[in-house]
Amino acid sequence: MLERTKTRFPSLFTFAVVAFAWLLLRGSILVAAEEPAGVRIGVLAKRGPERCLGKWGNTADYLTAEIPGHSFEISPLAHDEVGPAVERGEVDFILTSPSSYVELERLHNVSRIVTLKNLHLGKAYTIYAAAIFRKSDRDEIRDLGDLKGTTFMAVDERSFGGWQMAWRELKEDGVDPHRDFAELRFGETHDAVVYAVRDGEVDAGTVRGDTLERMAMEGNISLDEFEVIHEQHDARVDLPFLCSTRVYPEWPLAKTEHTSDDLAEKVALALEQMPSDSSAARAARCAGWTIPHSYQSVHECLKELRIGPYKDFGQVAGSTVVRQYWPWFVAVAVLLVVAGVVSIYVMRLNHKLQHALAEYANELVEREQAERSLRKQEHLHLESEKLAAIGRLAAGVAHEINNPLTTVLTFSHLLREKEGLDDQDKQDLDLVIQETTRASEIVRDLLDFARERPALREPLNVNDVVRKTIPLLERQKAFQQISVQEHLQSNLPLVDADMNRLQQVLLNLSLNACEAMHDGGTMTISTSAEGDKVVLKVIDTGCGIKEEHIDHIFEPFFSTKPVGKGTGLGLSVSYGIVQRHGGTLEAESEFGKGATFTIVLPRTKGDKSESQDGVVQS
Repeated sequence: MLERTKTRFPSLFTFAVVAFAWLLLRGSILVAAEEPAGVRIGVLAKRGPERCLGKWGNTADYLTAEIPGHSFEISPLAHDEVGPAVERGEVDFILTSPSSYVELERLHNVSRIVTLKNLHLGKAYTIYAAAIFRKSDRDEIRDLGDLKGTTFMAVDERSFGGWQMAWRELKEDGVDPHRDFAELRFGETHDAVVYAVRDGEVDAGTVRGDTLERMAMEGNISLDEFEVIHEQHDARVDLPFLCSTRVYPEWPLAKTEHTSDDLAEKVALALEQMPSDSSAARAARCAGWTIPHSYQSVHECLKELRIGPYKDFGQVAGSTVVRQYWPWFVAVAVLLVVAGVVSIYVMRLNHKLQHALAEYANELVEREQAERSLRKQEHLHLESEKLAAIGRLAAGVAHEINNPLTTVLTFSHLLREKEGLDDQDKQDLDLVIQETTRASEIVRDLLDFARERPALREPLNVNDVVRKTIPLLERQKAFQQISVQEHLQSNLPLVDADMNRLQQVLLNLSLNACEAMHDGGTMTISTSAEGDKVVLKVIDTGCGIKEEHIDHIFEPFFSTKPVGKGTGLGLSVSYGIVQRHGGTLEAESEFGKGATFTIVLPRTKGDKSESQDGVVQS
């Protein structure tokens, strides 16, 4: 029995300890469940922290009462504290100006849930504007342009109603605040700006549109002390206060990214159902809240000013462009490479085409030269045949008239030698002898032209031909007014030729040159070696040969001299002699500027003499 009592006692003790621990745990759970969750609402304190708490504290109490299990608290924030507080997650909701909301929406993904309905003179408004004002006794400032060169005060660079609205109007009116104002200052609160203008610290300022009226209702200022400039009568949309800018939507209340949608829906519903006569609405001087409005007009304002989320608007970072359009860049690069390859290929084809065209052009030139040479050879062949035919005719004629001329000449001489002839008979016989002799010379020339007598060829130096011919010319009276110059190349290669025949050719060419220089001039005889040819030129400064005659001068009996001054056989005979030596005789002339006759003879085969330039003048 005693053993049973000892065993039951520890079991009862253990049960009592467990029961006590369970009661303690249940109590702590109940206490924790009854403690409300804290919710912080950040508010932009445009008129200072104290006024902010006084204005919005009742709204926090209203939400605490309407949403069980949550305790709402107001956190006043300056302009430069709003962004960091949202970024660090220190607030769950944010009540701020429209421009501040737009920037938070872009940077930190906040979402508006309701828009404030402001109350003025018993009427609700969901839009507001800004007032640009001066002291009433500053009559020299009548419009925005008059603000140039003045001192100006705004609330804060980030204040929408206290600066940015007015800045947009100034910019559109051609006023650059940072350049045209004598000084631009910021007072941090709307009240401070109003007092600064009233006290003459600055010439003008800007605040939220209803600030002057509210401060007047509070007894802090008198509206008669101020004058609003650039008043927007058409844009006021029945606003019960003076304004200088276009209107924008009222302040939004937005949830931060970490706040649950369920809590945001409860807060939005409670605020939309807030009675306009509730203590929270009266303290906030509002008529409650409404569904969230569009803030596109605020976006446009910030975009035009290039501030907030639009400070880099229009400026594209290189990394962003590359990241967004890299497929296009790759495509363009590929196209450029393809274009480069195609360009190189086309350039090479073009080069080949140009080379082919150049070769074709050269071939055409060579073909034209060959055709000209062929035509020239054909012409020379025809001329040779023509000369041969004429030669045969001339030989026949010469033989037929040579014997009668010899008989006439012989008996004329016999009669002239008889005695007893009077003077008239002697003169007549002298005339017969003279003319018969001239006719005999013509016949002899014809025979020389027609007769292909074998030339006595031997290797000779053309310079020797020139040196033996010049003295013969100088003894003639016609050469007394002509300067004869020799340009003879020393060590000239030898040619196989008949000395007498070449002298005859040179004499003919020289006499023709002399007859072309009636009033004197210069005749130049030159020799030179050109490859396997020896060249002899006779150049005069006479009257030259007309273009229509140049192709006929080597034809037999063609002459431009007066009747009785030539037979027209000299050049023909010379042409035949040169041809029989295997050479060519050509003429070049420009009428009125002299003529050049060129004889080209082949050099002696096997002659290895070296040519050196040398000139001998006389």
